[in-house]
Amino acid sequence: MEVSTCFTRVLLTIVLFNKVYTLNILGVFPFEGKSHSFVFNPFMLELAKRGHNVTVISHFPQKKPVQNYRDISLAGKSKILVDVFSLYRSYWSIIEISLFLVNSGTANCKLVMADENVQNLWKTQTKFDLVVTEQFNSDCYLGLAHKLKAPVIGITSHKIMPWHMSRFGIVYNPSHTAFTFLEGGTKPTLYQRIERVIFHNYFNILYKYFCQRIDEETLTQYFDDVPPLEELGRDIKLLLVYQNFAMMGSHIFPSNVIEIGGLHVVKPKPLPEDLKKFIEESEHGIVYISFGSMLKAVTMPTDKLQAIIDALSLLPQRVVWKWEDQTLPGNPKNIYISKWIPQNDVLAHPNVMAFYSHCGLLSTTEAIHYGVPMVAMPIFGDQPVNAAAVEESGLGHQIQINELSKEKLLAKFKAVLDPTFRENVKRLSKVWHDRPISAMDTAIFWTEFVARNKNITLSAAAANVPYYQYWCLDILSVFFIFILTITFLIKYLLSFFKRNKRHAMNRKSKKEPHNQITSRKRYLNKMTRIVCLIFVLQALVNYNEVHTLKILGLFPHQGKSHFFVFQPYLLELAKRGHDVTVVSHFPQKVPIQNYHDISLTEKNEELQGDLPHRLSYWTFIQISLLLVIYGTADCKMVLANENVQNLWKQQKKFDLVVTEQFNSDCSLGIAYKLNAPVVGISSHKIMPFHMNRFGIGYNPSYMPFIALEGGTKPTLYQRVERVVSHYYFNFLYKYFCQRIDENTLAQYFDDIPPLEELGRNIKLLLIYQNFAMMGSHIFPSNIIEVGGFHVAKPKTLPENLRKFIEESEHGVIYISFGSLIRGASTPKEKIRAIIEAISQLPQRVIWKWEEKTFPEGNTKNIYFSNWLPQNDILAHPKVLAFYSHCGLLGTTEAIHHGVPMIGMPIFGDQPANAAAIEESGLGVQVRFNDLTAETLLEKFKTVLNPKFRENVKRLSKVWHDRPMSPMDTAIFWTEFAARNRNLTFRAAAADVPSYQYFGLDVLAVIILIVLISVYVIRSVINVFKRNTSKLQKSKSKKH
Repeated sequence: MEVSTCFTRVLLTIVLFNKVYTLNILGVFPFEGKSHSFVFNPFMLELAKRGHNVTVISHFPQKKPVQNYRDISLAGKSKILVDVFSLYRSYWSIIEISLFLVNSGTANCKLVMADENVQNLWKTQTKFDLVVTEQFNSDCYLGLAHKLKAPVIGITSHKIMPWHMSRFGIVYNPSHTAFTFLEGGTKPTLYQRIERVIFHNYFNILYKYFCQRIDEETLTQYFDDVPPLEELGRDIKLLLVYQNFAMMGSHIFPSNVIEIGGLHVVKPKPLPEDLKKFIEESEHGIVYISFGSMLKAVTMPTDKLQAIIDALSLLPQRVVWKWEDQTLPGNPKNIYISKWIPQNDVLAHPNVMAFYSHCGLLSTTEAIHYGVPMVAMPIFGDQPVNAAAVEESGLGHQIQINELSKEKLLAKFKAVLDPTFRENVKRLSKVWHDRPISAMDTAIFWTEFVARNKNITLSAAAANVPYYQYWCLDILSVFFIFILTITFLIKYLLSFFKRNKRHAMNRKSKKEPHNQITSRKRYLNKMTRIVCLIFVLQALVNYNEVHTLKILGLFPHQGKSHFFVFQPYLLELAKRGHDVTVVSHFPQKVPIQNYHDISLTEKNEELQGDLPHRLSYWTFIQISLLLVIYGTADCKMVLANENVQNLWKQQKKFDLVVTEQFNSDCSLGIAYKLNAPVVGISSHKIMPFHMNRFGIGYNPSYMPFIALEGGTKPTLYQRVERVVSHYYFNFLYKYFCQRIDENTLAQYFDDIPPLEELGRNIKLLLIYQNFAMMGSHIFPSNIIEVGGFHVAKPKTLPENLRKFIEESEHGVIYISFGSLIRGASTPKEKIRAIIEAISQLPQRVIWKWEEKTFPEGNTKNIYFSNWLPQNDILAHPKVLAFYSHCGLLGTTEAIHHGVPMIGMPIFGDQPANAAAIEESGLGVQVRFNDLTAETLLEKFKTVLNPKFRENVKRLSKVWHDRPMSPMDTAIFWTEFAARNRNLTFRAAAADVPSYQYFGLDVLAVIILIVLISVYVIRSVINVFKRNTSKLQKSKSKKH
């Protein structure tokens, strides 16, 4: 199995990465920090090595000429940064760094734009297919790229900078996202969260109103048509960010932010002879010390330096130290010093036991690459956040320079030198290396992808949402006004009844018996309740219209279309040698090697047929209740199955459980009992009640709701709908589905944790979509897009069907509404409208029709059958359009084969799919309620337009343009979860309490500070006024 997997990866690499499209690429890297260039240099050299023509603007030109590589050198025009920052961190040192970044960024902009060789690029109208530029402290070069009319790729040598997050649709959340320049990891204290909020806004203001403004002024000296830099920033195609989740944790990024951490690490070279001898003759191994290229150890305070030397003297290990002076105080014999040390080669040596470092990201990357434990002592820049990641990932321990002493440092060394600790670091290093393709191949693939698909927008919808919508201020206003209105009306009605009551009592108090008064009170109370109920109902109406693995697959949902996704994946796992047991309603008809069925066929009816055709709030509620009923019933049925019970009774061992993430978490209880890690898989978009467990915050301003109409640009009404629906579904799932399933599980097991807790322990989720159609979503690292793996190689069509298609002079239209909606049960007037529309088209029609006879009308050009080989039909070049209900499988096959669609969504995820079809350009949609012959005919004419079809073919090329096939991607990450079963993959956001996630405690502190400040200021003013008044009175008395 391992040989087969290895061969597959090698073959993929050859196919994908030896198809060289020669590109002209401009690299712009004007920052004078040498450590940054250590990332960009190997990347640009690799692009040149693969045949691209590369031009690079930087302070660090190549020492020797390189084929396909041209330097525009800035060397000598600016001071290279070495030892310019304070060793001690404070708020003032952070402000110093912020001002340095402004000065450096704006100065480099002026330097680059004034360079004659750079100016020649636009003066000579040099053509570039792509501009690659660092995303750090200046956006000046986006203006240059705009002038050269080239798409832009950003690249970093660090985590994404705080002022660049919003342009990629990433929201900074201090409750779980570390701030680049501050201490603290993914579990900050309240104080640290307040720090983060203040500095995040400070840095953003500084960048927007100083860096960008100054750079825009510089650019206007050379160009007169450059848009605002922030606008250009939002047009960056993608960002190659220098990190990997194995160390930095699972971050919530959109599809166009690609992790490439590790690409600078090269194959180690032989060490110099004297250094090699020093290391290999060390009986107890080596401790390596380096504080990077921007910090000189010789400038360290004497007491701190002596503390390090004293601690090292108590260790049995020898020490290799990057030291910039000729001698070290005391001339210790067990320490090898040098101004230059081949760090990568040293860390690669098996005798190196620990690395004492400043936690620069390149050094940290090399440490995890070679599995060397770290003692981290962060100084400035991104080092504090890297040190926090080192500690949280288990790569090492950190010590602050302010707290550095011999005793504390010695304790840290002993901790990381412990054999158990070192063994865990080696395991972490294996996870770091466990990738479908290398970091360099990833970076090159996506660089070439952008050049191949220049006109495709890769940015997340969140990047273009106005702030008031992103923070749902208008939705909050609607709810606030709604509550105020209800309160006012109730208050008005109550006062009205009270006035009438008093008036009646004044007139009839003597005549009216006591029982009538009591009766009126009861009537008033009843009316109040009725009025309240009416308003509540009105509200509801308004807002609700590897190696060989033993794998268990749990798929109890009886929807056949769902299993059409899972079946090819499970069969492929078996084909690759894994032992697969599958619990489902759809057993294989013939025995398959390595595949074992536990059939539920006789236990429940297959879900198909006459579901509601019209979208309404009532059908929406019906479907939600069906999800509860089917999910909880499936749980009871599976657990009652004797063959399923034998799995735990016989203590069967499974390396992995794969289960659908749909309408029940019951399977997670079974997986827990079997002590197996879980991989979730979906045949649709992620369900609203599963978002929270993966750390995804639902935002109605740009995220479609799975069962509602509207895409990434909803109206206010649609956003209100989404909020109400999201909370309704979550409430229903948490307090009904999960509670009922937990009660069912309790009948069989007595030790199952809450299902939501188990849900948070799912290793990863294979989600059936791809950004080419669904757009760029903001997902954590453990949500993997695998849309398309069910699409098989097309087979030969039946002879009569093939003849019908190939003899069509004007091509064919294919019509199908899937397995859950029967055309025969569709209202007759709608069927007549469809027949009338297609009768006016020159194309022939193939229609999946479940009855033996077809409705009357002009049907000569229609081929109908109750079963059709859909994938094979759509693959035929003469099929020009697909009229569908927008089920995700049919939609996937359409984009795979490049067939334009008319989407007519009915229920479930179909409205969201239809919106994605329209927004991506794959097709248009017509609502079932609006369906007439005229509207449908107009839609057909649109998608049959040759230009429209040509755009769909281009979109299909983007769909296929992936570093790995969707099936290979799904298999790789499945095996990855089994190989690394003890690793936590989930985003930190998934474990944050709601009050912290929404910043309520931070907001409370800020409000409290503001109130206290206002109170103090008012008190001071009042005291001043009183004293002034007394003074004036005393003066008047004297006069």
